[in-house]
Amino acid sequence: MLLIVGDRVAATLTGYGWRMDQGAVIVVRVLAALPTLRFPLEGFLLALEVDKWDWYWLDAGSHSKEYQALYQQWDKVLDLFALGVAAFVALRWRDRTMRTMALVAFLLRAGGVGAFLLTEERWLLVAFPNVFETLFLMYVVFQVIAPGEPMLTGAASATMVFLAALLPKLGEEYYLHMLERRPWDAVNLPIPDAVEPQVWLAVVYLPAAVVVALLVRRGRRLAVEHGRDPAVTL
Repeated sequence: MLLIVGDRVAATLTGYGWRMDQGAVIVVRVLAALPTLRFPLEGFLLALEVDKWDWYWLDAGSHSKEYQALYQQWDKVLDLFALGVAAFVALRWRDRTMRTMALVAFLLRAGGVGAFLLTEERWLLVAFPNVFETLFLMYVVFQVIAPGEPMLTGAASATMVFLAALLPKLGEEYYLHMLERRPWDAVNLPIPDAVEPQVWLAVVYLPAAVVVALLVRRGRRLAVEHGRDPAVTL
């Protein structure tokens, strides 16, 4: 609900011509990433929300192609800062398999972004998608629902989690960096235009949400089988 309200406020302000200079946006992006250290879920969602709106705050779409290319570069650096803060949090995860998977995903994304900054080859952002973002959200949401429980119990659950994070992100990165479009620009849904971004965002994260729900259900079933009270353990 807070994210929807934030969207509406940001849309209203930018609709009335409110803008920020680049230095102020950088400060806001950095400050928005820091609450993740104390509040992993809420802080990370805040960082993602701010990242979504900086293009409009800068009115980047009305600038030259050269400016937009420069925006892509510094935006990816700021993305890495927010992901790096989250990766620091991930270092403390008790689920070793999930921790390793997330940190490897972060390092691969960082390598892809570094290569993109050096070569300006946009396909590198597709080849090294931001899987870490979804993995982080999946784990912190799981821990909110099932605190203290291991999320992954074997190769099957690890594969399921990884694919749920990878496949939608590949599609999103392809649209953004190869087609240079948003999905809602290509497919007009029979809903209000203002709601389309939220619908597509839900589509991207739906596989991850389904997998987390299945893992929570499995955890509750195992708790019952081992004679524990799922209301307490989960």
